Formats: sequence, C-alpha cells, structure tokens
Amino acid sequence: MLPCGRIAAQALTTAALALALGSSASSQTTSPPLRHVKASLVSEAAAVVPGQSLFVGVRLEIEKGWHTYWLNPGDSGLATRVTWQLPAGVSAGDMLWPYPSRFEAGPIVSYGYEGEVLMPAELRIPRDLDKGPLRLAARVSWLECQEVCLPGRAELTLALPVATAPTAGPDARLFAEARRRLPTRAKGWRVTAVASTSAVALTFRPPKGTTVSSAYFYPETPRVVDYSRPQPLQRDASGFRLDLPRDPNGLLPGRMAGVLVAETAQGTLALEVDAELAGPGAASKQEKKS
Repeated sequence: MLPCGRIAAQALTTAALALALGSSASSQTTSPPLRHVKASLVSEAAAVVPGQSLFVGVRLEIEKGWHTYWLNPGDSGLATRVTWQLPAGVSAGDMLWPYPSRFEAGPIVSYGYEGEVLMPAELRIPRDLDKGPLRLAARVSWLECQEVCLPGRAELTLALPVATAPTAGPDARLFAEARRRLPTRAKGWRVTAVASTSAVALTFRPPKGTTVSSAYFYPETPRVVDYSRPQPLQRDASGFRLDLPRDPNGLLPGRMAGVLVAETAQGTLALEVDAELAGPGAASKQEKKS
C-alpha cells in the first residue's frame, strides 16, 4: 500500500495501467482479492434488440471511507479506464461520467466518487446481429484511495439474450439513478469564460426565475485551475460569476470545458460547460488547430 497524494498517484498511474492491460479475461469478474471496490458490468435492458442501441455500464461499489476518481482526478489520483472487447459490428460510445464530489486531504483536493457509481455507455447494435447470446467484455482499471492508494483492475463479462422487443432489466433503476447525476446541456444558460493573469472568470446567466445559492466548477482539463483554492461566487449585472484561481504551473486551453454544479431552489443542477476562453494566455485559434 502506498500513501495517497500527488507524487504517489502519479507514480501509480503507469503501474495501474500496466496491471490492468497486462491481464487476460477468464471469468465473469476477475479482480485481485482484498480490495475495497467491487466492479461489475450491468445492462439497462434484459435483452438486446437487433438494430437498437443499448445502454450498459460499469458499476463500482466502493467501501465506506474509500473513493475512486473522475475524468479529471484533480491534484492526485487516476481516472477509471474502460477498454471494451465487443463482438464484430457492435461499437461503444463514450463513457458518461456522473458529476463528482470533492475530497480534501490537507492542501490536496481531488475529484471522484464514494459509495457507488455507475458509468454508462451506449452500444450500437447491428441489424444483422446473430441469434445470440450477445457476449460483452470490458477490461477496467481504477485507483482506490483512503489514506493509501491501491490500483484496482477487473475483467468483466456480460451475456445478453437477443429479443424482438426491448424490456427493462433488473438493473434499470441503477441507470435511472445515474442519469440524475449526469451533466446536461446548459439549455437557456449563457456561459462565458475570460482569463486574467491570476484567475478565470466563469460568468453564467441562468434562465429567468432561477436563483443560484452556490456553485462549483469541475474542469475537464487538468492543471487549469488551482484545485486547493476556493471558487468564490459573485453576483453582478451579467448574472453570476465564479472566480477560478489559475494553476500557477498550468497552461490555459482554448476552451473552458467541464461541469458546473449549481445549487438552486429547484435542486442541484449539473450542467455541461464548453465555452471559448478569452483573455491573456488562452490558446489562440491557430494553436487549437495544431
């Protein structure tokens, strides 16, 4: 077991991926014993219908006190990685990431999940699918951390019968719960991003009648913001503004992409953000093309 922090997590990145990619599938679920995360491959539907898309997902059940990591893990950690092994003609879309939580350990701030998380992906099924069953496999690697960090891996398989009409499977409720935490398009919201030498001002104007009491921005690109510093929320004539302190050792991208989590009277909203970044230090259009 190794201490969990920026240096330890970076050192573990190569080792964790090597462990995950170097093993071979042999059973429905194969993972090292005495770990703190249980991985499984689940389906929203009880059967697959030729020509219709299908949502499956990697489910991580995480022991209390432990956590895994988001797409951008923050100051330390390693994002969960999934490598699909699919039958001919079947293809997978991007894995969908529910919005994360923040974990603080002194000056180290990381982004991830505790308790349980389901990361769905859409499979495209050909019309000329064989009679079945449809056999799916996924090679999954992750980093699980508490006071120490351990690389985890699993070889997962799932066999689904072929049917003529879709029916909900026993795990359909997990997908409904996951969708409530998936970021949605910021329809009706106006979002802009302007960089200064010390911060990025993320300004957003919600739809009429929506009042924001607090907000936090999870950037997709690493080392753009300083994760350990607060993101103060201000209200001005343009709506609301989060001042995101810049990472002193990072470079600014051409666009500010990530997830804005806002607390409103209607509940928690998680919104996809992909705004062009203006101001000094932002990547130019020519740099974005290269």
